[in-house]
Amino acid sequence: MAGVLTTSVRRAAGAALGAFFCAATAGAVALAQTGGEPGAPRDDGALAARSYKVGVAAAREGRWPDAYAAYLEAWRLKRHFQIAANLARAELKLGKHRDAAEHIAFFLREAEGVSEPDRALGRQMLDEAKAHLATLKVVVSRAGATVLVDGVPVGTSPLGREVYVEPGERRLEARLQGEIPAQTSAALAPGASQEVELRFAERAAAGAVQPAAPRRSPAAPRRPPAAPDHGASGPSTALIAAGGAATVLAAGTAVVLRVFADRSARSGSDAAVPGADSCYSNGPPALHYTRCLVVDEHRTEAVSLRNASTGVFIAAGVLGAATVGYALYGSSRAGGGPAVTAVPVALAPGAGVSLRARW
Repeated sequence: MAGVLTTSVRRAAGAALGAFFCAATAGAVALAQTGGEPGAPRDDGALAARSYKVGVAAAREGRWPDAYAAYLEAWRLKRHFQIAANLARAELKLGKHRDAAEHIAFFLREAEGVSEPDRALGRQMLDEAKAHLATLKVVVSRAGATVLVDGVPVGTSPLGREVYVEPGERRLEARLQGEIPAQTSAALAPGASQEVELRFAERAAAGAVQPAAPRRSPAAPRRPPAAPDHGASGPSTALIAAGGAATVLAAGTAVVLRVFADRSARSGSDAAVPGADSCYSNGPPALHYTRCLVVDEHRTEAVSLRNASTGVFIAAGVLGAATVGYALYGSSRAGGGPAVTAVPVALAPGAGVSLRARW
């Protein structure tokens, strides 16, 4: 058994639009049309009425995806509260709670001549949708600002209505030409309701008296800055120490290599291996003998080690010379004069030159 709640709708300009809620035996709420059809004079209104009728037929058969598609098409053509209510019902059936909340809220705001029982059913649908959403009341400090939630515009301040969003972390923003955007974020739970304020930075009053800038006395003529004296602090002790250590290490390595070279040479000598010199008297074929192969290996190793020792000795000499040169050059720059000076000296038996060095 089903009860019917009817609503009469005012007629204007010869077109009649109406809606009523039908309470089914299962307790579900559905929306259908009366004898009048939602539509504006001709054009889009007729197309909206046609799509609306398709949606009603699909809803009666429980084909909610088809009903949703038809109602949505009608809504795009004609934004009427009757279409909004039916569209919201289909969206609730399909779990589209945010869209359902927006459309049923439109119905409650815009419906004219709707009875209180029908409004109560609309509020019941809105509460059902809001249980899955978070509700925001957005307050903006300036009028005419575009309000965005997660980068999507939801209206212009002052909004004058609730904003329904999915639960979770939400980013809110207000944009106004010539102003730095006001931004904030909120963590929202399902069913929560929260007021969020977006405040723009305060601007200085147009008639405010600005403090007078302090008077400056004529600037005294500036002297050109003195050229920086690089190296005035003298040579780096750490660099000199590192250079000296590297020189000593290289020299020590060269000595060790030379010792090993001499040892290898002795191992391949005729004294260590009798007949070693004869290995080379008959040409390369003689090296195929085992004894001669050992001799040749020792002598080749000795030559390689001597060459390496010589190279390391040269490197040690270069490092040492560079370190001494750096120390002398740095000392001369720090003292403002040469590191080595020659001064003539007059002595009783004759004359001479005195050399003085510093580092």
